[in-house]
Amino acid sequence: MSRIAAAFTPAGLLVSNLNALIAEYPALEARVISHAASRFYQVQLVLEAGADEDDERSELLMKRGKPMLFRSLEDVYSELRRAGLSRAWLVSQVANDEMIGRPPQYQQPLSSRIPLSF
Repeated sequence: MSRIAAAFTPAGLLVSNLNALIAEYPALEARVISHAASRFYQVQLVLEAGADEDDERSELLMKRGKPMLFRSLEDVYSELRRAGLSRAWLVSQVANDEMIGRPPQYQQPLSSRIPLSF
């Protein structure tokens, strides 16, 4: 089992493991996911693949076996600050492209990702 695969549980990334994971992987990327039709936010953590790894891993932040939902960006900031993160990306997911058969554009930095500092 690779080091990246061992960092995540099968059910997702537990909030209780977040401090240890950040200490071991300082290049961890946090993405705050915002869905167009929702007022809630989720946090997705991404570990880039290293030289000896096959692919990157990404998981939602979990608590008690369920994905965590945040009601505001301030709640997200508080949780990530508590874990030792000071930066994240806000990713807004809008299904317009998917609805008309185009591939989603979530990875285009200028149109879908906004840097957050807290």
